[in-house]
Parts: sequence; structure tokens; C-alpha cells
Amino acid sequence: MEKKRSVFGRILPFLLVLLLIAAMLYVFGPLYPDGRGAGDDAGLADWMSALDGSRPLSTLNIPGTHDSATQYIFPAYFLQDQDTPIARQLTNGYRYLDVRVALDKTGKDLVLVHAFGQCRTFAAAFSEPLRYDAIVDDTLAFLDAHPGETVIFCVKPERGSDDVETVRALIERRVGAAPDRWYVGERIPTLDEARGKIVLCRRYDGTLGLDFDWLDQGDARVLADPVEYHAINGGQYLAVQDRYHYAVADKWPAVRYTLENCEAGRDVFSLNFLSTAQGKLPHPRRFAGEMNALFASYELERGRNYGVVLFDFAAPELARRLVESN
Repeated sequence: MEKKRSVFGRILPFLLVLLLIAAMLYVFGPLYPDGRGAGDDAGLADWMSALDGSRPLSTLNIPGTHDSATQYIFPAYFLQDQDTPIARQLTNGYRYLDVRVALDKTGKDLVLVHAFGQCRTFAAAFSEPLRYDAIVDDTLAFLDAHPGETVIFCVKPERGSDDVETVRALIERRVGAAPDRWYVGERIPTLDEARGKIVLCRRYDGTLGLDFDWLDQGDARVLADPVEYHAINGGQYLAVQDRYHYAVADKWPAVRYTLENCEAGRDVFSLNFLSTAQGKLPHPRRFAGEMNALFASYELERGRNYGVVLFDFAAPELARRLVESN
């Protein structure tokens, strides 16, 4: 009898963990949604082709996605920020991608991640990791089909334990394989200079691409002016609102302030994030539903500069509103 109790005592913690996971799934929903996400909007696949090519990218109103590669990530409840793949985001009009990378287990290749979670190729916790080369391939295929467009890659090494020089070398190796398909200058390009190319922006030390390595805005202090500045080069700047620990009640005023006081122009690139984690137990889908509804009800003025606006769970109708304000 004592032996049976001892065996039961050893397996009891595992049973409790399984029960806890089952309870979380019941309360929070499945680890992954059905994966269909928002529908396509083919009318936005070529929206840049009609614009004046002499305009710097920083003067355009550009829809972007935050943590762009997280359609399939575990645990989704806390870490998933998108429910469409990169290819569909591009078709739906999004032209700024937030790309978080880390070294894979071999240390010789890059995979897509968000915080401690790894992005996957389909909805299973142990499916193949989503690799950086795969989303580059998808983006170049899109640009082949839509040569009047450009796509901004803002690449960030996500994990401090990785050797940044190795990460940088792998990013630059992919650029070197097809240098004519990338814009890697240090100044903000015009649309014509960037058409048919990926514009590399880097959140790490390097020499290729635009310096977008702004300071993290992860504290929750509510500021009257939520925008901070970062030098891209000697004469051009980023103006960034990325207060991702604000509660929704504080985040929307920060977004609205940045829309209404946007400094986007020839020498200023504006980034305005709607994303928020809101505390210690984030649920991006719920917060995005609230933030996206607020944006959808906000009246944009045609011809006014709003810069890049970045969304979680980015639907085509949100992109359309921003595109049509150009």
C-alpha cells in the first residue's frame, strides 16, 4: 500500500499540471485560433504604385504590423499578436514588418521569435520553427508580383543571450545574396529608390540599413508626451510611441496624441504602436480588439501625415483607412 501511495505521490504533480493546462484552455480558449485570420483585400496589394515616387517613405502613411511573424506561436494566449501570415499581411496592404529574430539551436541560422516563444510554420506547438529566410522569400515573391511596392523590415535580435555579431552576419549574408533586392542606405529613401526592394531597418549596431535602434519604452509611467526620438543619421530622426505596458485607457490617448501631433516628414520617420501588453498577464487579442475599434472610429484627415501606424491582429480594413489618408 505504501508503495502505491509513493507512486501516486510522484505522479500527482504531473496530474495537477495537466489539470491546470486544461483549465487554462477552457478559460482562455485554444492555444491557437483557427488560423484563418482576417480576409484578404486584393485592392490593397498595389496601393503604393499609384503614389509619387519622389516622396520619401517617411512622408507616407504606412500600415504596419507588430510582431509580424506570430501567427503560430506557443503559448498563443500571451504571445500571439497576428493571425495572418506575412504573405497575406502584404496583400492586405501592410508595408512595415516588425521582425524579431534569434539564433536557432545550431547557432547557424535565424528563426522568428517573440520574447520566450518561438514562431512556428503551422498550428502545433512542436511544428517546424519559422525561419527568417522563409519570410524574406515570401516578401521577395510579393515584390516580384507587385514591383511598384516596397516593404520595410525592422529587424531586432530578440534574445540577449545570442551573439549579436553572429545575428548581424546572418542578416547581412542574406542581403549579400541578392543586394539589388534590398535598400541598405543610411538615409531615408524615396519611394522610387525603394520600389521592388526590402528596406532594411535595424535595431542593433551595424552599418547596413537605417538605424532604428530606439530605446525600449517598456515602463508604465504615463507621460503627457509619449513620443521619444532617436537619431537615424546626422540629420534624420525617428519619433516613436511604443508604450507597450500602458493600460488600454492610457494607451489610446498616447496613440491619439501621436496621430494628432505627428511630425512625420522628409527627415522624420514616425512610428506609432497600438500594441499593449497591459500588465503581467498580457492577452494581445483582447487588447487589440479594444485598440483597433478605437482606431476604426477615429477620423483620419486625407493628406495629413500620420507616418507608420502598427497594429496587432491587423485586419485589411484598418490598413485601408490609413492607406486612403495618403
